[in-house]
Amino acid sequence: MVKLILYTGTLCPKCPKARDVVREAAKELGLIEGKDFVEKLIDGQNVAPGSVQELDGCRMHIVGSEDEISADKTPAVVGGEDLMIEALTHQIASTPAILIDDELAFVGDAPGKEELISALRGK
Repeated sequence: MVKLILYTGTLCPKCPKARDVVREAAKELGLIEGKDFVEKLIDGQNVAPGSVQELDGCRMHIVGSEDEISADKTPAVVGGEDLMIEALTHQIASTPAILIDDELAFVGDAPGKEELISALRGK
């Protein structure tokens, strides 16, 4: 099974669309949040895990790791720490960015849903 990671930023104007596209594509393909895909805030050091935050009009559960995501904590985003170094190890310097199986697939803009589904099926 593929593993998708969406890196977002709290002030990124393009991230809400990427968040929607990833979740729509995941739903269509039957991907499970926390197992098959996860969203990580690269600048999430100021959001406390265990809380629910409003991020760009979407209520998100803030978790400390993807292992904490469960059916009752979706949608969720990994926060509570600065994940910029992790993102940089994947050559990500801007958001939104999507990794598919540890390969950078999209960066700087949200793909269309069909484009993302095609990339996921190609893996």
